[in-house]
Amino acid sequence: MRHGETEWNKLGKFQGQCDVPLNKRGLAQARQASRAVSLGAGITVYASPLYRTMQTAEEISRPAQTNVIPMDGLKELDLGDLEGITGPEMRADWPQFYAAWRDDPAELVMPSGESLKQLQERAWQAFLDMESAHQEEETLVAVSHNFTIRTIVCRLLGMPLSNFHRMALSLASICTVETGSSGRRLVGYNSTSHLSPKYR
Repeated sequence: MRHGETEWNKLGKFQGQCDVPLNKRGLAQARQASRAVSLGAGITVYASPLYRTMQTAEEISRPAQTNVIPMDGLKELDLGDLEGITGPEMRADWPQFYAAWRDDPAELVMPSGESLKQLQERAWQAFLDMESAHQEEETLVAVSHNFTIRTIVCRLLGMPLSNFHRMALSLASICTVETGSSGRRLVGYNSTSHLSPKYR
């Protein structure tokens, strides 16, 4: 699941590993999501340790009476010098970088930050670590971030990161993966049906 809305989301600011909290709307989204995924006892909740994801995860874990397990691999992309800027600011102040980011983002390293490829490696390892720590019949919830979730889904589907921009992921949306004898299957992507219309 992607975390709920923050003020930076609302303002269109690039939000990487800076610790921005959920705003009022984001908290409401998290509470609505908790009713969709907290199916009582028996779930395990993981989250990126950043504040906005931990807040979202705590809303989910409360009805299930379980603790949230922080996992560094689920953190958002380290945006480095681009942290906190907007899209128009990026186009104006970093035009060559913006053009490269739109053309083929896979190998591009954020100024003083990470590349999508580096993000995908640590995020996929976190996915494998969660998977290996539990039985197939268990339900796991992992609260993470826009870029992080999209790179995991790319890896799951065998899709190149060069196609990264073809995917959209809404705030407080849920992606569902089933694992079993036939392997892993993406059975739901970017679902917001658990949110009331005013919070989608």
